[in-house]
Amino acid sequence: MFTDKYESYVIKLRREFHEKPELSGEEKNTSQRIVRELESMDIPYEIVGKYGIIATLNGSREGRTLALRADMDALPIKENNKNLVKDKIVVSKVDGAAHVCGHDAHMSMLLGAVRSLVEIKNNLSGRILFCFEQGEENGYGIQDMLQGLEGKRIDGVWGIHMCPDLPTGTLSVEGGNRMSSAAGFNVTIVGKGGHASRPDLCIDPIECTAHVILGLSSILSREIKPSEPGVVTVGKLRAGDVGNVIPEIAEFSGTIRFFSSKVGNKIKEAFTRIVNNTAAAHGCSAKIEFRGAQPTVAVVNDSKLSILAANAVKKAVGRKYLTTHEPFMASDSMSRYLNKYSGVYAFLGINNKELGTGAGLHNPNFDIDEACLKNGVAVTVQFALDFLNS
Repeated sequence: MFTDKYESYVIKLRREFHEKPELSGEEKNTSQRIVRELESMDIPYEIVGKYGIIATLNGSREGRTLALRADMDALPIKENNKNLVKDKIVVSKVDGAAHVCGHDAHMSMLLGAVRSLVEIKNNLSGRILFCFEQGEENGYGIQDMLQGLEGKRIDGVWGIHMCPDLPTGTLSVEGGNRMSSAAGFNVTIVGKGGHASRPDLCIDPIECTAHVILGLSSILSREIKPSEPGVVTVGKLRAGDVGNVIPEIAEFSGTIRFFSSKVGNKIKEAFTRIVNNTAAAHGCSAKIEFRGAQPTVAVVNDSKLSILAANAVKKAVGRKYLTTHEPFMASDSMSRYLNKYSGVYAFLGINNKELGTGAGLHNPNFDIDEACLKNGVAVTVQFALDFLNS
């Protein structure tokens, strides 16, 4: 079982990963660092895709197979050197890249779990696969990972994600919907450019785009059942180069989030109708591109394994650390595992007001309270024990 003797090991790894982040598809050094740790523990592994890793630990008896997963990539964000209150303990040394979604913590906790489980492998039935997935943020590595797991007869899967809303060290493991499906979009509005002094001779794509975006806000309030969660967000808008010229085109991009595929399809249908009809009403044309052939699927925890996970929290760290968290509209490639295998994606709290942690994910001020790490490892190990030996 994981004890405090490995806490410093996990914290040290987390700080090392945090200082040297690598973006999606570029995790060469991160992958090599993980491999060195696995080799030091004499754990066999295989590389999947470019830098993904699947390591294997066999117990002393035949049994089921459990996959434990962590993601590896950082975000293209410049990190602030302060959290919400004070200077951060560790800050990225790579300009324009930072672990502001907690993947550094995910990797270090999984390595802590490897070290702990190696010690007690003679007490384990079955097999554990440790999956270090590259490119989670842009979906770069998930297909390679799933192909690497093909044919390995996976009976269950477990993962942890940092949660800024929850107090440090608490865990939410409820069954059902946990994170949403997602579909991205790019829209180009084409008008007729010209001099800003003669708008009557132009067809203004900027004005048209403003009406389109305002129209999209009506989808959730007027076309989707109030009890059905959904999000339509425009995060990028670009038009023109100078202030005295009406441009030929305007472009915007964003994301749609939902749990039900029925709701997702309805949002996309309404989105297409509003964009095309509003553009036509302004004399413009529109081109809509929904990114990806299919949207990602929702993260859905298995109800029976969520009960097992709740009991693991109670046994490993105590009932006081078991909490709840409502589903939220971020998406995660963990959904692809849970769509194929039964499993649990746990939320681990990092919020400490005195320390100043608790800024949202993908935020330059994001930081974790490292006191959470030992609980994450302890519950991972307990869940693995209970799953394999039940």
